[in-house]
Amino acid sequence: MNVTDIIGAIDTLTDTIYKYHINGVNIQLEYLDDLRNILADNITLSERKKIAIYQSLFPPHGGLSEINYWNDNFEVRKQVNTRISNNTTILANFLLGNK
Repeated sequence: MNVTDIIGAIDTLTDTIYKYHINGVNIQLEYLDDLRNILADNITLSERKKIAIYQSLFPPHGGLSEINYWNDNFEVRKQVNTRISNNTTILANFLLGNK
């Protein structure tokens, strides 16, 4: 996975959060913005820094892992939650060093 894929996942995730007015992740949005800037500037992240960012984005309670969009329309709800899930998985795999 290359940097462009990670930046794309960050952009898609933040756009989705803003578009669907998903609340409770303002701190994580700041961390995502910081991570995007680091990657855009081609700064290499140490494994320790990646783990720290992961812990900030995916704390034990709340954070990106607990985002769930609700809409009465099942198809819209499924589509949005799948988009969120796919992009958070890309970010988690990058930060944890998984392929």
